[in-house]
Amino acid sequence: MAYKFKNWAGNVTGTAEHYFQPNSENEIISIVKDAVAKNKKIKLVGAAHSWSALALPTHYLINLDNYNKVLEIDKEKKQVRVQGGIRIKNLNVILRENGLSLANLGSISEQSIAGAISTGTHGTGIKFGNLSTQVIAMKLILADGSILNISENENTELLPVVRINLGVLGIVSELTIQCVDVFNLRDESYALPFEETLEKIPELIQTTDHLKLWWFPHAPLVGIYRYFRTQEELRPRSSFQKFIDDSFLVNVFFVFMLRLGDWFPKLVPSINKLINKIHFKKVSRIEKTWEVFNVPMPPVHYETEYAIAVEHASEALKKLKEMIEHKKLYINFVVEVRFVKADDSWLSPAYKRNACYIGAYQYGDRYWKEYVKGFEEIMFSFGGRPHWPKEFTADKDKISKSFPEFEQFRLLKNKLDPKGVFNNGLTQHLFG
Repeated sequence: MAYKFKNWAGNVTGTAEHYFQPNSENEIISIVKDAVAKNKKIKLVGAAHSWSALALPTHYLINLDNYNKVLEIDKEKKQVRVQGGIRIKNLNVILRENGLSLANLGSISEQSIAGAISTGTHGTGIKFGNLSTQVIAMKLILADGSILNISENENTELLPVVRINLGVLGIVSELTIQCVDVFNLRDESYALPFEETLEKIPELIQTTDHLKLWWFPHAPLVGIYRYFRTQEELRPRSSFQKFIDDSFLVNVFFVFMLRLGDWFPKLVPSINKLINKIHFKKVSRIEKTWEVFNVPMPPVHYETEYAIAVEHASEALKKLKEMIEHKKLYINFVVEVRFVKADDSWLSPAYKRNACYIGAYQYGDRYWKEYVKGFEEIMFSFGGRPHWPKEFTADKDKISKSFPEFEQFRLLKNKLDPKGVFNNGLTQHLFG
């Protein structure tokens, strides 16, 4: 039966000939073999929270929500083995009940673990890698239906290749994740003027476990989100304050301000300054990891993000501000800045360098194309690499040159999937 596909943001839509929700590894293998026999293409989708077209289907679309079990928890080694379809939000709770935690998290936990790992989803903290760095073993279903096991004892050299695989090497059936002892997060957040923030970035990075910056263009302040790992007792917000912060301000006030700015763009600078005053307040709380790392689900918006070497963070933000002012772009959504430890995954934006991820967002399509074009020019001038699940418009040559192992990945991809079973238009363009 045909299935209408639309991602969370609504900017990527398409139709799959057939939609599957398998319950077992054998079912997945059967679907793969059937697709190969009928010369069909396969794509995987979890929460459809990617702004890029990585999951856009043509023939077969597979969702692993029913393939979502925790298979093994080794409390001594602090490791967990799971099926690829488990959602991060569910895994978080199970781990905490067993005295464990993921070492780092992104801004939401709605994604399937396989999808988040495969696209290089990241959180923040210069001492901590993206989510894929926590994976120590994987089981991959290849295009011919065979199983490829990767672990410390088997095909170990492939782990840096398959961790961030964009869904083009095969289907991630199982993952083994290295966890840590359960911890809480102490949130000590406040705001500083833009220029002062740029000066203090190097110091803030080194003195904060998990640092995040939010800046609304045209406004003077930057939100400084400083999260510290702790074993202290929880000191959460009141239920009323949580309702105000996570429901009223996000779903009522912020949405109204976004729509107002979209209708009357010249009001955006004043609106963003008002948001500064209301949202950027001093905070001190201790909560469970995901209650601090994760943000309330934001209004639907456009989003792009690139990673540059961390030492260029301040200069790049300064140039971004100058570009927005020079082009007279009324940007109504936040610029988000996060910091991630270097890793060895071939398609990681943080490959072999500590990275500063800068995300540019916008509500509504007014100014968006011009904003992305100017943003990408700045990012590439600092050796930027796109974060795969976000929107990017740069051509294949620019992207391939920004990842040192891109060509080696492409060759291996075409060796493992010579018929392009796991390709769609985007991945064919990148790797075909």
